[in-house]
Amino acid sequence: MSKLLNNSTAKARRLNWPVLAVFSLLLAACGGPSNEQKMLTHTAQQIIVPLYSALQTEAGVLAAEAEAFCEAPDVEGLARIQQQWRMTMQAWAGVQPIDFGPLEDGNLRWKLHFWPDRRDITRKKVEALIVGTDELTSQSLGEQSVSVQGLAAVEYLLFDKQGGQLERYQQGQSRPCDLLQAITRRIELVSGMLVERWAGNGQQSGFADVFSKPGPDNERYPDDKAALAALFGSLVVGAEVVKRNKLGIAINNGKGADKIKPYRLEAWRSQYSLALMKASITSLEHLYRGGDGYGLADYLAEQPQVEAGLLSDIDRGFAAVNKQFTKLSGSLFEQLGEPHSYEELAELYRQLGALEKSLSQLPERLQISLGFNSNDGD
Repeated sequence: MSKLLNNSTAKARRLNWPVLAVFSLLLAACGGPSNEQKMLTHTAQQIIVPLYSALQTEAGVLAAEAEAFCEAPDVEGLARIQQQWRMTMQAWAGVQPIDFGPLEDGNLRWKLHFWPDRRDITRKKVEALIVGTDELTSQSLGEQSVSVQGLAAVEYLLFDKQGGQLERYQQGQSRPCDLLQAITRRIELVSGMLVERWAGNGQQSGFADVFSKPGPDNERYPDDKAALAALFGSLVVGAEVVKRNKLGIAINNGKGADKIKPYRLEAWRSQYSLALMKASITSLEHLYRGGDGYGLADYLAEQPQVEAGLLSDIDRGFAAVNKQFTKLSGSLFEQLGEPHSYEELAELYRQLGALEKSLSQLPERLQISLGFNSNDGD
């Protein structure tokens, strides 16, 4: 029966919508999961949870490196923890586009990474803590501003020309190191919390089950469209955040180099902005394609409302953005003022816009409303 249905379903993809509906009813009658549920389950368990697990792993290494560095601060130790911060930020950039689920609860997104920081609040708050007398532990930081709890604060402590100087850690002052260790331990704690909330534990199921099993008893996702809206929202808003926040503001939206804003780049202190843009786009494409399993792209290819031409546009969009990335290297902070590099960045901005436009048409085709999204950095 299963083999017959699989063969029949493959043929039905070439037929019209009424035939597809008949086969959907046959599949439901056999008691198997719907294609929506299969796709949502794979996306949650095989794409999203591993991304969070990778962040937890890197955050744990970052906390360990902070402890080792503070035991004997030297040039080699600083280089090691700086590199581990980059690895942790890469993992964070993979999670960053996923704008639904536990990350959006309790301000956790901002606690992990306070950005954009338009007024350099991170520097002000970090320095106030260092010269202050407040207890500096991972627990006490939970009562402080989100600007001192996450990866941006660690970047300041490791890369800033004043706040991240090695001599600061070698002069016998304990508070810079106390704060560095407290923040990295808190990042590890929050990352682990997010993995557990997504994957669940022995006592209760996680958000992955909530997301992958829409239905009338599911308060968060009462039907398939609600869950699909969350996934489409991550794709559309994720592409928009890369285009607008990570690149557009800094390059004056491609309108000319006379009003560039290099200090609005993400990770400008570490000059790691380009790598993080690439990592976010890689994550978005992974979320779209679904890796080796039945992902969103596979599901969409079976929907008669979604034209093959639109899916081809999305494929070309990702390819064009990735190709444009190969023309760029090094520090965007330094390249912004170079005419040739600026033109390449402006072209990347245009390619990101084209990709975002194509992705934004998907929910329209399936008559899904994305609604309001607050992940805009305001």
